[in-house]
Amino acid sequence: MRTSSRKRSRGMTASRILFRTDGNSLIGLGHLTRCLALADMLASDFVCTFALREPSATVEAQVQQAGFTVLHVPLGLTLTDEPDWLRAQISTPDILVLDGYHFTPSYQQQLKQHRQAVVYLDDLVSHYMWADVVLNQAGGISASSYRHEPGTQLCLGPAYALLRRPFRESATLPRNAPDTNRVFLNMGGADPENHTLAALKQVLQWLPQHRFEVVTGSAYPHQATLQAATQDWPNVQLHHNLTAEQMAVMLQRCGIYICPPSGIAYECCAVGGLVLLHLIADNQQHLFTYLTENGLALPVSQLATLPTAELPATAHRLQQRQQAVFDGLAAERLRQVFRTLALSYALTARRATAADSKQYLLWANDPAVRSNAIRQETIAWEQHQRWFSRRLDDAETYLYYFEQQGQPVGQVRLEFTGSEALIDYSVAATARGQGLGLAVLLRAILELRRERPGPWTLVAQVKAGNLPSRRVFERVGFALQPAVQLHGSTFDVFRLPFLPPN
Repeated sequence: MRTSSRKRSRGMTASRILFRTDGNSLIGLGHLTRCLALADMLASDFVCTFALREPSATVEAQVQQAGFTVLHVPLGLTLTDEPDWLRAQISTPDILVLDGYHFTPSYQQQLKQHRQAVVYLDDLVSHYMWADVVLNQAGGISASSYRHEPGTQLCLGPAYALLRRPFRESATLPRNAPDTNRVFLNMGGADPENHTLAALKQVLQWLPQHRFEVVTGSAYPHQATLQAATQDWPNVQLHHNLTAEQMAVMLQRCGIYICPPSGIAYECCAVGGLVLLHLIADNQQHLFTYLTENGLALPVSQLATLPTAELPATAHRLQQRQQAVFDGLAAERLRQVFRTLALSYALTARRATAADSKQYLLWANDPAVRSNAIRQETIAWEQHQRWFSRRLDDAETYLYYFEQQGQPVGQVRLEFTGSEALIDYSVAATARGQGLGLAVLLRAILELRRERPGPWTLVAQVKAGNLPSRRVFERVGFALQPAVQLHGSTFDVFRLPFLPPN
C-alpha cells in the first residue's frame, strides 16, 4: 500500500480515501483510469484504497501496480445494500469517491444520510447531486447546469483535469514542434465495438504515407482481429496495454493524435499537438463540443479536407492553445479540495450553549473581526451577554460552534427571517491559515440542511476588500449581488438559494 511521505497539515485526521469504481471490457476502463490518476494525485496526503466488483486479474494487477490495495465488493451484494457495506469499510472523516453511472442519486443520498463525505466524478450532468464535491473535468460546463445540495463544491473543467502522472509532468515541460508525420491512434482501454480498426482504415485513406502508432488497452477484445487486418500494412505499428509512462513517450514522438473525446484526449492535449476527435459514445458529446469550440482539437472528419502541407501549422496552433489551458496544476487544486473536505468532516460541530458566551466575545472582539464588522467598536461584556442570551433563546437563530482536536476554532451564525438567513462566520486567530474558514462554513451548511430541510436562502454581507471571506463564500457557491452601504462602509452581498429535490 502506498503511504504518505508528506507531512499533513495540523488537524488533518482523515487518513483514507475509498474509491468505488469498476473497469472491464463491457464498460471500458475510463472510470478506473481517472480514479487511478486522482488517487496518485492524493497519495501524498491520504491512503487510497479501491473497492471493485469482480475485477479481472489484469484490472486488479493494474491497481496494485499503481501502489494501491483492492477491496472486493462481495458477490451477490445488491446495489441497494452496497452503501451500507461501503460505510462499514471506512469511518468519519474518511472520504468515499464514486465513479460510475450506477451510483444514482438515491445511492448518494443513502451515504449522505449517515454523514459520509462523498465525492462524485461526473460526466453526464443529468441528475441531482447529493455529494459534497462534484468533479467534472469536461470544459464548457457551468455551475448552473447542476442541481445539488447546498454547499456542494463544483470542480469543473480542465483546471481539474485527471491526468496521470507522466502527462501532468508533460504539461509543465517545454513543448517541441509536433511531428506531424507520425500518427497516434487509440480508442480507449476497452473499445468493445472495435472503433480502433474502423478509424484506422478511414484515416489511412486520408494519410496513406504517414506512420501510425496504434495503441490498444488491456480490456480490448479484438487484438487478434486487429493484428490479422494490419499484418501487411508496413506503416502501422501495434502496441498493447502500455503503461502511462510508455504512453507518454509514445505521444511525445507523435504530432497527430486520433482518439475519442475522453480522458485520453486530455492526455494528448497535455503533451500537445494536432488532436483529432472520433466520437464513440453519447456521454462524450460535452467534451467533444468543448474541445472543438475552444480551439483545442478538431473533428477527425476534417482530415478529409485538410491539406497535408497545413498539418504542421495546424498542430502548432492547437498546441499553443492547449498549453494555455493545461497548466499542470490540477493535482494541487484537487489536493486542496480534498484536504478541506476531510478537515470539515473532522471538526466537532455542535450548537452553542450559555457556557460558550465568553469564547464568543473573545472571537467577536478580535481586531481582525472588528475591522471587517458592520459595527467596528469593541463590544462590552454586558452588551454581549444580553445579545448572546437572545440569540440562544431565538428558535430562528443557529449558532454552530466548532472544535478541532478539542480546541475551539470557530463559529458560524445564521439568523433567519422567514426563509432567508443572514450568515456570518469567524475563525480563531490561532487557527487561521489552515483553510478553516471554508471548512466551518461547509460544515455549518451541512448541519443546517439536517436541522432545517429547506427551502431557504442564505445571505452574506462581506466588507469590501475582505478578499479571503469573499473567496470562501464564492467557493461554497454563493452568487455576488449588488453591494450595500451599512454604517458608512460598502459591503458586498452574496446569496445562496436552496430548493430541496422533489
